[in-house]
Amino acid sequence: MTLHGVRASHDWLDIRMKVIGYEPIASDQLWRQCCIKLGDAIFTVIRHFQLNPPSILEINDANLRRLQESISSQQQHRQSRMGASASSATSVSSSQSHAVTSVQSQNSTMETLQSVSNHSVEAMDDEVDALIPPVPTSFPELENMPLSELRALLNDESVMDNMIERISEVARLKELKQSIEKANVEAAEENLLRETELEASQTELDALVKESRIKVNKYRELDEKRNALTRPPDVQDTIRELNIAKREVYQKSEEMAECWVESGGEGMIDFVKKFMEIRLQYHTRAAKAERLGMTM
Repeated sequence: MTLHGVRASHDWLDIRMKVIGYEPIASDQLWRQCCIKLGDAIFTVIRHFQLNPPSILEINDANLRRLQESISSQQQHRQSRMGASASSATSVSSSQSHAVTSVQSQNSTMETLQSVSNHSVEAMDDEVDALIPPVPTSFPELENMPLSELRALLNDESVMDNMIERISEVARLKELKQSIEKANVEAAEENLLRETELEASQTELDALVKESRIKVNKYRELDEKRNALTRPPDVQDTIRELNIAKREVYQKSEEMAECWVESGGEGMIDFVKKFMEIRLQYHTRAAKAERLGMTM
């Protein structure tokens, strides 16, 4: 959740105008645990800014800027009519701060606060540079200062320091420095709180990586076996094996015939049946070997 349209200083705001002071939205875990509706959370933050207005450093939104200019001009006109010309500059300065506060109170709707991701966001160097106020091109306080006071500035460092402290750009720069320091401290504390969680995640990750490597090596071993089993056989090796098997069957049939003859030729029908089965295997293997030989 961020403050939109202005750049301000407040205990609940960081350098990016992100709302960090409301505990339920400090992190995703706290938001899930608080069981608060989004509308109620936004109302609480808006109400806090109404009761404790932030210090406005710069108005970025064009509509708010035009409204502020309109209110400032009306205030200047009212002051001039009252004849307070001597204190008009101071009144205008204070009215500007009050006007911007009034604008925030009157426009405390969804337009001034937009819901964004609650993840931590680091401010980049160029973003920080854009927030640094420009160097003043003139110093009206010195132009109207008597010569004696100018000499006191040159001769007394404490007087010079007090004058520098009153420059608005210096005050804004100090507020920016404090905001950056606060954001850095909060980021460091959050990192320290998550150190144990990060170490546990790292340990778990290392175990998973080790387990995955073991499984990958096992997969590669099994894949090699699968390729060996499913790889088409070499034609020459197949022909060689068929020829060996053919000779074995032929030798078996010859031995069977010799045994039948030596036994006196009894049981001719059974002999012929078994002999033909073995010879059929012989001719089948011979035919397969010849067919494969023709494909080479």
